Amino acid sequence: MIRGLYTGASGMISEMNKTDVISNNLANASTTGFKKDRAVFKAFPEMDIHRINDPIRSGINRSVDPRPFIGSMGTGAITDEVSTDFSQGPIKTTSNPLDIALSGEGFFSVQTPEGIRYTRDGSFTTDTNNFLITKEGYYVLGQNGPIELNGESDIIINRQGEIFADGEIVDRLQIVDFEDKGNLEKQGDNLYMANAQDIASVAEVIQGALESSNVNTISEMVDLITTSRAYEASQKVITTHDELLGKAVNDIAAI
Repeated sequence: MIRGLYTGASGMISEMNKTDVISNNLANASTTGFKKDRAVFKAFPEMDIHRINDPIRSGINRSVDPRPFIGSMGTGAITDEVSTDFSQGPIKTTSNPLDIALSGEGFFSVQTPEGIRYTRDGSFTTDTNNFLITKEGYYVLGQNGPIELNGESDIIINRQGEIFADGEIVDRLQIVDFEDKGNLEKQGDNLYMANAQDIASVAEVIQGALESSNVNTISEMVDLITTSRAYEASQKVITTHDELLGKAVNDIAAI
């Protein structure tokens, strides 16, 4: 009976973790280039249940336990991992020449104080020295390093990521991809840190547009309600076991 308390508690903790993930998705539903997360759970090993009070009737030297097998009992669940869904988000036109969207798989490379990081957020601007930067002030990288633009030039970026100013090529955006995106680690400011070697990206670059978040708010709200109901069910398990323990201690023990 005590084991049932732990099983119910593990279910509540798992649903709490899932609620945190869904809440973060909803909070970033309007964040450019944001990729939603999903909580993945796994069950603890099941236990075989036997009728332990039945006498052992057979077996070699009575060393084999032939007591009747009743079934299996679950022992709870735990959050295995939080995985990221890298599916394409909707692309919306902004007509801002420094807004850049990626159609397909790939990431922009940016220079941060902690090293090179990767992002799908292409809402770029320029600093006082005419370097292309992110909203947080990180340098956007090209094949030759940070990209420097002429502030008064007509900036054209083609589908391959090549940047032209007044008809002259300035640089090419450093857009990379990864064979196993599961090795990417989410950090703040809509950035990813890579724990694997990058590969060439075939993403199409679209100037004057931004990729929206791939979060579907309706689906997330439905998941949030379902998670809340599952949390309440696990809570009810604990309440029921607590009541049974109370009866066992106060009523049965008094007989």
